[in-house]
Amino acid sequence: MLRARPVSAALAPRPVRRALGLIGALLLSSASLPFAGGGEAVAQIVAPVPDSSVYTVEKDLPYRTRDGDTVRMDVFRPAARPSEAVPGVIFVHGGYLPDSVSAKDMEYFQSFGKFVTGAGVAGIVFSHGLSGPGTFQRSRRDVEAAVQYIRERASRLGLDRDRLCLLHLSAGGAFVAPFLADRPEWLRCTVLYYAVLRPGLMETLTGEPVEEPQRTGLNAFSHVGPWEDAPALFLAEAGKDEPAINEGLHRFRDQAVEAGWPVEYWTHPTGPHGFDMRDPSPRSRSILLRTRRFLKEQLVNGR
Repeated sequence: MLRARPVSAALAPRPVRRALGLIGALLLSSASLPFAGGGEAVAQIVAPVPDSSVYTVEKDLPYRTRDGDTVRMDVFRPAARPSEAVPGVIFVHGGYLPDSVSAKDMEYFQSFGKFVTGAGVAGIVFSHGLSGPGTFQRSRRDVEAAVQYIRERASRLGLDRDRLCLLHLSAGGAFVAPFLADRPEWLRCTVLYYAVLRPGLMETLTGEPVEEPQRTGLNAFSHVGPWEDAPALFLAEAGKDEPAINEGLHRFRDQAVEAGWPVEYWTHPTGPHGFDMRDPSPRSRSILLRTRRFLKEQLVNGR
């Protein structure tokens, strides 16, 4: 387990965060927008991405229809294992994103899905509906439907339905809570990058109220406790993130360690929120590469 002392600094003054909205202020998902704090994101993750000979992809799979809209996913599989049922990593993006924006189609998420195929696992990227403070429960249903879709269609997709990992980014961290509560046997590991672990924190960060019904069942801290054979946790902290986000990660880490969960903790002392696409430094690449090795250890080589 790796730990380092974080360096905390606000990403931008609160008026700037409000003016740009949460995407601009906290780098939750978009690879094409400017960010508070200066600079722009690169189009993809800052580690080398495999070329198309390394993976195959099934695009635009419709996993759920709601309110007249169809939400979709892409599944990237390692090409070297065409006849095997491979484990999968399900990416849960952040927000808030306008309903008109498809997170899965951003080059950032496409590149992350391709990247993990280098570990011999599938990368599953999908869009969900976290577009504002009143959409947490809608997004929760989307995330749960995406997982159900993958498990029900695993055989056709060439996936191992019982060897899955959830990788939550930023505000997508709130949606880890239902899975920690249910403790499914198929959940072999969980990865949290600069994660917001409860909807109430979004209210603090944005100044936009998140009503109590939207918070129900989405507090990750409520579900940390004794768990026999708990799946391994990988946590990544951005040192220059909002202090409240890092305080939450520290609290979650410490609770998990006290409960006996296997935890690997990395910090990027000078990294901003979204360092994996904002900061092309050796430290950012090291965290991404270690994440991929972790996924291989837990999903391919693990129990």
